[in-house]
This record gives sequence, structure tokens and C-alpha cells, in this order.
Amino acid sequence: MKTGIMLMSDRGPDGQPMDWRKALENWKSHGLEAVDVFDRMLQSVGETVGGIKKLLGDLGLEPSIYCVPTDLVSPDSKERKTSLDSIRRGVDACAELGITQLFSHGGQHNNEGEEALLRYADGLGKAADIAAEAGLTFSIENAGRMCHTHTELKRCVDLVGRPNMRITFDGGNFILAGCDSHEAAELLAPQVTHVHVKSFISDPEGAPRPFRYCPTGEGLVDYRVIRDTFRAVGFDGCMSFEPEGGFDSQWEHSIDVLSEIVNETR
Repeated sequence: MKTGIMLMSDRGPDGQPMDWRKALENWKSHGLEAVDVFDRMLQSVGETVGGIKKLLGDLGLEPSIYCVPTDLVSPDSKERKTSLDSIRRGVDACAELGITQLFSHGGQHNNEGEEALLRYADGLGKAADIAAEAGLTFSIENAGRMCHTHTELKRCVDLVGRPNMRITFDGGNFILAGCDSHEAAELLAPQVTHVHVKSFISDPEGAPRPFRYCPTGEGLVDYRVIRDTFRAVGFDGCMSFEPEGGFDSQWEHSIDVLSEIVNETR
């Protein structure tokens, strides 16, 4: 396994722009090994795929997965075509980076219902086929209003029915969906290819959800249990910290703890 981070933006825990290149160097000193590269992040800071590849190489870090925004749920044929074009761009990026995993985010966040789910499964099937032609694994996460519970996510992936259609498991998002993340791990483990790590504790005063962020190693998700559940089925991928939650998540400390979890032996 490897310790990763989701490079989603150039914003620090205070919400202000940070020197994200120096942040990567700093996080490496805390045990970081791999980076989830987000297409939207590269575009927002004017960086190229080649540029991030060189930077990571110079820092002694690896790219882990490439992440593209899509709306494969949309009934608008133009939007779906644009999304499949994003998938193709992601395939090209994976080839340039020398990685084998492509991740799609979006679409399921603002949709719900059976009709939307069937459209989503159809769109995911087309995207998975494009990824398969390039020898890539293709994954989605549990998030938003659709596929946010473990049973709904499994049903969607099973509906797609492609061998390379897999799951990026987000332990924190299951808490927000009212699920037990450890039960979700047991159900989904054979289909998991990547892991997002964020943590919450109960906060009865919180709105609209009665939770707030906390550092990795605390809260309602035991990532050691998650790790062992996935190891038991042969998972040897990346567990990537999600830098959200501002100072409540204590980013450097969370990476320290995640590195300990990833590198512990039984």
C-alpha cells in the first residue's frame, strides 16, 4: 500500500491560496508517497500533465490516479458527449503519467432516482469501455445523492457490469450518508481499487449534518479496520488523504497517522 493525497486545489486549510508545490515537498517529509492528480486542479493553476509528472518525479513522489470531472448522468446528449471526451482526455493523461487508474467525479452529486441511476450506469459503461481499451481501471466514489450508500454504490457498479469498473472507497462520505463505513468495507472490498481518507466526529449542533471533520486516526472511521478488510482480499493500492475540513483535519498530522496505518504490518 501507499500513502497518498488528493491534490484537488491550491487552497490551504485556511481556504487561501498556498504554494502547493512546496506543500507537496512538505507532505513528503510526513510520509507522503503518491498523489491523486485532478484534471480540474491542473487547469485552474495552469499546469500541464507533463509538468506535474516532472514535479512529482523531482520530489520523489508517484502519481496514483487521474481524476476527471464528468456528468455521465445527464439526459443532455451534448453533456454526455463532453463527459466522454473528458474520459478520453483522462486516458491520455494516464498514458503520459504511466499509471493505470482513472477516476470520474461528478454527476451523481446532484441527481437521484431510478431513471437517473440507469442513465448513470449506461454512461459509466461507455466510459469504462473507453478506459478498458487503454488497459485502465475505471472507478467512481460514494458521494452526493446517488450511490452514496454502500448498497446503492454496489448496485450501480454491478449494473455497469464491466470487469474494469471499480470503486474508490470514501470512508468519510459513508458517515455523511448515514452508513457504517466498516460494514461498507466488508461489502465492497472485492471491488475497491482506491481509497479516500477523511474523518468525522459527531457534532449534534452541526448543520446541515451532525458531524465535523477531525484528524485521521480519530472519529467514526477506523482506517486500520478498513486497511485490514481490504488487505484480506489482496488490495495493495493507495490510501489518499482528502485535504478538507480546514484546521479541524490537521493535515500534516493526518498524513503522519495515515503513513503509520499504511506501513504497519500485521
